[in-house]
Amino acid sequence: MEMLYTVLFALLFLIFGYLIGSIPTSIIIGRIHGIDIRQYGSHNAGGTNVGRVVGKKWGILTIVLDILKAYVPCLLSFLFLVYVPLNFLPSFDHFRELFVNLVAVGVCLGHTFPLYAGFKGGKCVACYAGYVIFVAPIIFVLACTLFFVLFKFFHRISLSSVIAVPFALLLFFIPAILDWTVLPLESQFNGGAYYGNDCLLHLSYVTLIFAFLLALLVVLRHLANIKRLEKGEEPETHFRKD
Repeated sequence: MEMLYTVLFALLFLIFGYLIGSIPTSIIIGRIHGIDIRQYGSHNAGGTNVGRVVGKKWGILTIVLDILKAYVPCLLSFLFLVYVPLNFLPSFDHFRELFVNLVAVGVCLGHTFPLYAGFKGGKCVACYAGYVIFVAPIIFVLACTLFFVLFKFFHRISLSSVIAVPFALLLFFIPAILDWTVLPLESQFNGGAYYGNDCLLHLSYVTLIFAFLLALLVVLRHLANIKRLEKGEEPETHFRKD
């Protein structure tokens, strides 16, 4: 029975993430302005396209909301796992880590294939960023820095994304392989920050596997952009002035 309960809880966490991720932020903002964002610009339901079509401020707002759409469910699910007794479930290593990652997968799948918008969603960069902020903020800062440096020189968000996301994935190998521990935060989250008992970057191979799967999803969603980049046909990214 314990195994059955564990599988059911895993599915519930996955579905919870999917339903939250399916909230079509860019489409909602587009409809506030009387348009279906998927019919304009790059036809992508993402913050970048909102910025192109509607305006810079609305594009940034969409990106921030999509980041929060991943970060907040991860945080809420983690706090639930910390403070709600689940004595009917078996105790095993990386329990919280696994379940929080399942929520992140659900969010990213929901954003990409939204239930409420005909399964035609965005490319998941902002949601991936929200996930990385939660599991390893330091990695997010480094990858985000690379993203903006690339955008400064090449003016293409697609190029910045397909380089910064794999770069973040490579950084995940450092704490996973070396069991690198820094910034002790024993006082937070009932004895440990995020997943480890002692450290912000105490990540196991569980997170590494899920980070790889989500990074792969982002890259696959950008295959058309990659082909245009190879041919030199990818347009520069310019946000419309508000």
